[in-house]
Amino acid sequence: MSVRRLFSIPCLFTLCLASGLPIVSTAQDSTFSSEISVTATGTEEGLEDVPLPITVITEEEMENAQTESVSDILRRVPGLNVVQSGGPGSVTSIFTRGTESDHTLVMIDGVRLNSPYFGGFDFSQLATAGLGRIEVARGPYSALWGADAVGGVINLIPGTGADGFDGTLTGEWGEGSWERYEGTVTYGSEGFDLMASGLMREGEGDLENSDFDLRQGLVNAGLKWGKGSRISFLYHDVDSELGIPFSSPGSLTPLRRQETNQRTLAIPLKWAISNRWSLEATVSTVERELNFSDPDDPWGFTWSHTETETTQARLASHHALGSHNLSWGAEWRQDEVTDGSVYGSNLEAVSYDMTSLFAQDVWRMGNALTLVFGARWDDTDQWGSEVSPRANLGWRVSDTLELQAGYGEAYRQPSVGELFYPFSGNADLKPETSGSLEIGLIWGGRTQTTPRLHFSAFSTDIDNLIVFDYVNYSLQNIGQAEINGFEAALDTVYSDALRSSMQVTWLDTSDGFGNELLRRPEWSGAYTLSGAFLPWLKGFATVRYVGHRFDIDPLTFETTRTDSFITADLALATQIWDSIELTLRATNLLDKDYEEVLGYPAQGRRIIGGVRINF
Repeated sequence: MSVRRLFSIPCLFTLCLASGLPIVSTAQDSTFSSEISVTATGTEEGLEDVPLPITVITEEEMENAQTESVSDILRRVPGLNVVQSGGPGSVTSIFTRGTESDHTLVMIDGVRLNSPYFGGFDFSQLATAGLGRIEVARGPYSALWGADAVGGVINLIPGTGADGFDGTLTGEWGEGSWERYEGTVTYGSEGFDLMASGLMREGEGDLENSDFDLRQGLVNAGLKWGKGSRISFLYHDVDSELGIPFSSPGSLTPLRRQETNQRTLAIPLKWAISNRWSLEATVSTVERELNFSDPDDPWGFTWSHTETETTQARLASHHALGSHNLSWGAEWRQDEVTDGSVYGSNLEAVSYDMTSLFAQDVWRMGNALTLVFGARWDDTDQWGSEVSPRANLGWRVSDTLELQAGYGEAYRQPSVGELFYPFSGNADLKPETSGSLEIGLIWGGRTQTTPRLHFSAFSTDIDNLIVFDYVNYSLQNIGQAEINGFEAALDTVYSDALRSSMQVTWLDTSDGFGNELLRRPEWSGAYTLSGAFLPWLKGFATVRYVGHRFDIDPLTFETTRTDSFITADLALATQIWDSIELTLRATNLLDKDYEEVLGYPAQGRRIIGGVRINF
């Protein structure tokens, strides 16, 4: 994409905005400047203070939405396309800014969760229980966080205990044998804090053998001292079981089952040595298991078992030096995979290590200019090394307008399965690499409750994509992709208790042969209203549009243009006692028939009621 064309997009968008967009103005204080992010720079920064496109989903928004699913709440974020292969519990992927589903790095409190087996992450296993906020950073982030951060980073931040003792109990019951039980307790004192949560969710889909069961535990406990020092214990445990109703449309599988387990253990340390110097260190391990079974499989593939483990250590040093906030550090990681099936062993404790060094500076040149620049070096014995630079500039033209521009390079590492899986693996694979150019603006008052427009136009070129080569009958670095687009979000705070968000994303994608990339709609968008609708009623209402896109027909294997669709979700809650709320929500409120993955019908309307007790 040419620079001239890239710069023309915001000009056209601004003209359209000026000609027809209604502007709402009220007199309440704004909440925009209170949101913070650690994903953008690795340290806590206000969203107003970094020239980067970040969305923060708060604990209050998750509570208003009432959903237990992280993927459901992410559907309202600009630049993200959430794709689920059927009903609740089914495999769920996210395409960030049109990149591949394995081009988004997923973390919990800075600990990477992506699978080392064949890359990517299944979002159907993530619940909102116990989370304090979700940060979505869009754009290339390999310069700070390393491999897989090509399209962006999704960082789940656990809640922490505040002063005293608090807790919440939630129970839900609904159509399709839906049951959900969730509890969270928090405690905080001068030297100690604790957050512990548990979740159980189960139900049935519209088809036979489409039941789903998810159980999660999350604990975040910390010892605190001084001004901002904390050492903590983080434990995240997820177990799920899922019925798979068919292998392809018309081919029923009444006994096919899948079980997954994921356990994350981390010890994060933040040591505030002085007002100008702090150290952060984290050691972590993530263990995963995937079990598949189908005694009636027509090809005799009756079971498979996969185990993966990621062990990681990270050290970062942060220094406030006048107008510079300098960070530097190192990281070590080891990925290991064991996989086998009824046919025999495929991988037996196959692993490789990665060593990394990184540095970054946030340079604030007066009140008008902010420059974020840095680079990271990742090295392995298996595929060599990668250097990932980035630079982002923000220019605050006035109190109501900031212009932004940036360039970054990122990569996705070859997974263990892509390198070593029998027959299809290729030990000579190199990383997939990308270069991304971006320009954007933020328009709106910083402290008044005026609408705030966030706009970003981006262009990404991806080389060395790993695809299956039928000539060599193995995986090869022969794919390419070009992605151009823009995302825009209009946020409005109507009062201290009510806000709305309207977002739209446009994509123009192509592979090396000029074909559109699969499952990337040209147009998508959402409108969300969250907060107090009436003095006695609060809630969350979302309308989402997903436009036409291309997919593979599971029967003919031909590329097919799929239909667009509009869905709506509604959640309501009313307080009937000092600490008791009644809740009611409807997913797919209009009972639309649609498919996010061709051949896999989405869940129809489901009505769910419940009670929430705060103590």
